[in-house]
Amino acid sequence: MNKHQQSGMTTLLITSMLLIVALLFSLASYKNLFYQIKRTQNEVLARQAHWVAEGGLECGFSAIKKYGDKSEVLSVFNRCEKELNLSKVYLDVNDYIYSEYNSLSKTELRKKIRRSPSLAGAIQAKSDLKLMGDYDIYPDVESIDSSGKYKCVSIRYSKKFYYETTAGKDELEVFDPEENGPYDGFTKDAECVVKTNLKANTSTENATKDNLKEDFIYDDKFDPFESALGAPRSELEKLKKEFKEINGSKTQCDKDIKEAFNETDKVWVKGHCDLMAGTEVESLNNTPRILVIENGIFATFGSVEFYGMLYHLYTDPISDMTSGWVGMSSGNTLSSEDKKKAVYYQAGAFVPVGGLILDSPEGLSVFRSSMAFHFKGEANPNKNSDFLWVKGSWHDF
Repeated sequence: MNKHQQSGMTTLLITSMLLIVALLFSLASYKNLFYQIKRTQNEVLARQAHWVAEGGLECGFSAIKKYGDKSEVLSVFNRCEKELNLSKVYLDVNDYIYSEYNSLSKTELRKKIRRSPSLAGAIQAKSDLKLMGDYDIYPDVESIDSSGKYKCVSIRYSKKFYYETTAGKDELEVFDPEENGPYDGFTKDAECVVKTNLKANTSTENATKDNLKEDFIYDDKFDPFESALGAPRSELEKLKKEFKEINGSKTQCDKDIKEAFNETDKVWVKGHCDLMAGTEVESLNNTPRILVIENGIFATFGSVEFYGMLYHLYTDPISDMTSGWVGMSSGNTLSSEDKKKAVYYQAGAFVPVGGLILDSPEGLSVFRSSMAFHFKGEANPNKNSDFLWVKGSWHDF
């Protein structure tokens, strides 16, 4: 074999070896590529499963926001499972919502919710509270005992309470809650464990306070703000953006309120508001509403029903309110002595059936009336909004 033949075989051998090495590298890279493709596909399936499970959390949370602890929430959970092809959506005893998905990829998510401090009470007062006249109260409920009777809450208060009769047959009588009163589906056969019945003048400043039964709850530390409005006091300015804000009036407040309610179901009034007869407010249809009066005197002599909740918020310092009552025709029957401290007065049967919150710690709220207060939780659009995501367990934005 000559020199030229040996040189050709060497070249061929080297070339073959290089091709074999290149093939090995190619096969190795293809194996890695196939691995990456499979991994990507698995990741896509995992993310699809994750977002379906997240949808189950949202669906379940919406059901809880609407129905709370009532039995209807279970049927909605079942619909969430069916519509999203989930294996399970449920709420455990520790207030965790679970969403399980097992089709494309097995995924289980859970997020914790919390119950906002929802306070029961047809009337809730952080002001001194004086009731004069004749009253029938159909209360809210707080809990149920082993016998099936309810702990009813007629009035929750944190300051002084007074009841005065103005005629021989006057009394303050608490009845069992009415059907569908505290919430939709509440049975008409439900009974309160105890019910207050006052037939004589009663004051928390003396021994007559014993006339008040357990449906009158004294709590000097309770704060109705977040319970009623759905946000802490620290978020007051942010909360107000959800409302239609208007200025108060001593001559046409009811008309201004009605016009604002034609645009929204939440109205925030700043300053004094004399509702007078309140016929404009009474003409509103049965859509649940919230009316807030901030840092102004509120007064009315009308005998009307407002299908909503009234929140009277007075945080300004109070020295002598007498000058503020000038021009408030609804306050003509309020005594000169009470005008010094009173920031709320009604001389008629004005009934906000969704609840009445009197949040004026330095003030006095006075009623001179003969009325039946039929509490209806459904008239408060925030009544069932007492469940929130725990911060840090969900999107915090």
